[in-house]
Amino acid sequence: MSRKHSHHAGGPHRRSVNAGPGSSSRSSADSNNAHRDAAGSPTYKPDLFDRPVRPSKLGYNFALILVGVIFIAAFYGAGMDLGALLRMPANIWQYGQLMTQGVFQTFDITNPEDPVRGYWVQSFTAMIESVAIAWIGTVIGALFSLPMGFLAARNMSTLAVYIPTRFVLAIVRAVPEIIFAIAIMIPLFGVGGRGGALAGAFALGISSIGTLSKLISEAVEAVDEGPLESVRASGGNQLQMIRWAVLPQAMPEVIAIWLYRFEVNIRASAILGVLGAGGIGTLLSTVFNARAWDRIGIVLVAIVVVTIIVDQISAFIRHRVIHGANVRTKRSKNDDDGDGEAPDAPSDQPGEPPRDKVAAVPI
Repeated sequence: MSRKHSHHAGGPHRRSVNAGPGSSSRSSADSNNAHRDAAGSPTYKPDLFDRPVRPSKLGYNFALILVGVIFIAAFYGAGMDLGALLRMPANIWQYGQLMTQGVFQTFDITNPEDPVRGYWVQSFTAMIESVAIAWIGTVIGALFSLPMGFLAARNMSTLAVYIPTRFVLAIVRAVPEIIFAIAIMIPLFGVGGRGGALAGAFALGISSIGTLSKLISEAVEAVDEGPLESVRASGGNQLQMIRWAVLPQAMPEVIAIWLYRFEVNIRASAILGVLGAGGIGTLLSTVFNARAWDRIGIVLVAIVVVTIIVDQISAFIRHRVIHGANVRTKRSKNDDDGDGEAPDAPSDQPGEPPRDKVAAVPI
């Protein structure tokens, strides 16, 4: 008792007579934080209530400045005109009005001699031709990408086959389809007409082989190894393993990859058409050279409408292939069969036989 009294009375951290109600806790905190080292100078010891030190943002700010400097250097290094960028909003408004006037022109749909009706028919016909070119290119890519994907999969081929196949596919992916069209296909098949459409289809097909094969090989490498081991254990060969163990797992994703590539090829066919490879791109190049902004607006509307329709159909098919029937439809069907009521819980206790099957015991 005397020790405690002497500590509070004559200690180094004596409580003042007029101290407030929180001074005791503050003095005890000060006594814990204030220590003296060997030289007798007080040192600070942080407690649990100290906030962590905010990290420095020097590196983050330096990275932002570096990105900005590189962007400005690339802008001026490429010879871009800042004045054209500033005039862009006014130009968009001007040319947008001209194209809108062309789109909303009235025409007689029953009169085949109406020029505006002919513009719309010509635009949608050319866009359908672009869809056909994209479809042919996707089919070509799909036919070659499936076997190439298996050859490029690490779990399906030996190292002597895997490395050369991957190298060839990397070369094909490195060359854009527009280079295939300019350097190889258009000189072979010609510009415009049926030859240009064939050149565009083969350019899209060869370019699709590289991308599709890589994606399919990744899908094959990601399959479950259990069915593969089961086929091997039952004595199946490589082809039987691919047919019964790999394809059932990878085929839904492969079909989804093919459909997605078809969507990409539709957009790419429009670009190839500007070079004379047929389709909507050829028509767009013609009306743009004539600066017929009303017809350009009609062509752009045809591109947007057909592309959206094809994308929605492709997305629906891909969803059904990957996820099956709609879950919401299944639930509604189950609710209709059961009148929307949940089944009654079993009344039997765990560990007891069902009540309707308990045998009568004679007394």
